[in-house]
Amino acid sequence: MHHQELIDRFYAAYAARDAQGAAALYAPDGRHDEIAMAKSRQGREALAQGLEGFWRMLPDVAWSRRGYIRAAGHVAVPYHMTGTFTGKDGQKRPIALDGLHLFEIRDGALMVTKDLWDLDLFKAQMG
Repeated sequence: MHHQELIDRFYAAYAARDAQGAAALYAPDGRHDEIAMAKSRQGREALAQGLEGFWRMLPDVAWSRRGYIRAAGHVAVPYHMTGTFTGKDGQKRPIALDGLHLFEIRDGALMVTKDLWDLDLFKAQMG
């Protein structure tokens, strides 16, 4: 699969809240790193579970891509993310963050994805 098609399918699966579909784009031992949280998930099942949890926290989350930079088997996609976080107090708070997805692609599959965003800004918006 061509790099751009793979990235387009990744964001389409995110938009559709298709955790299994997104996870299927990874190699069986693929990994996702949340750099701000210093956490990783490896393997398709763990990746799908992580996405399902994320979408429970921000059910209306959306990403607006802001470019596409490719270098060999790597792709960087700057994005702007928006969504609504519901706190333990039941209050809904808007979230808006700029971030960067880094993709490492091998043999038409995602090997490693890294998500970079500002944890302090996220926490401040969560209240």
